[in-house]
Amino acid sequence: MFMWVYSSSGRDKTPRPLACSYNSPQNPDLREPTMSATFRTRLCSLLVVMAVIPVGLFARSMRADADPGTFTGFLATYTGDTLWPVMFYFIGRFIWPRLGFRWLLAGVLMLTLTLEFGQLWKPTWLQWLRRQPVSGFLLGNTFLWSDVVCCLVGSLLAVLLDWATEDILRRRVDASAAPTSSDA
Repeated sequence: MFMWVYSSSGRDKTPRPLACSYNSPQNPDLREPTMSATFRTRLCSLLVVMAVIPVGLFARSMRADADPGTFTGFLATYTGDTLWPVMFYFIGRFIWPRLGFRWLLAGVLMLTLTLEFGQLWKPTWLQWLRRQPVSGFLLGNTFLWSDVVCCLVGSLLAVLLDWATEDILRRRVDASAAPTSSDA
């Protein structure tokens, strides 16, 4: 059994499906539900965040023993810092799925660079917060210019990943909505 969730749209108060719709408006007998664009964007963003978090944590755990002169050491040293803005970008995409990528990119850059440059500020209460496991992990301890570069690279990587996933999803939806020879 499939449950429909309706919302009224605009002035006409016509109920419209919120999460799903029919994949062929020309033929209402086709009752195969498909996801709305907003739901697809949120689902894809959630999957990216769920993939980025363990990879970033693993990279950060390997960072202490890494030699940045080797390829694996380079990856272990900079992968976690590069994935940090990717995670924030897709959390933002999950919360605001219709927001343009420029606004989202600007917000992520402002947030991550504020956190990064905030490591230069060292009041007593903030130092105490940085010694706590979770808040210390989120706020960071040491300012490095390489982290700023990683924030910039990670933000651009997030936009490219967002464009790629949207393009793939759009092609998939367009292909499923295209009439087949049996529809004619």
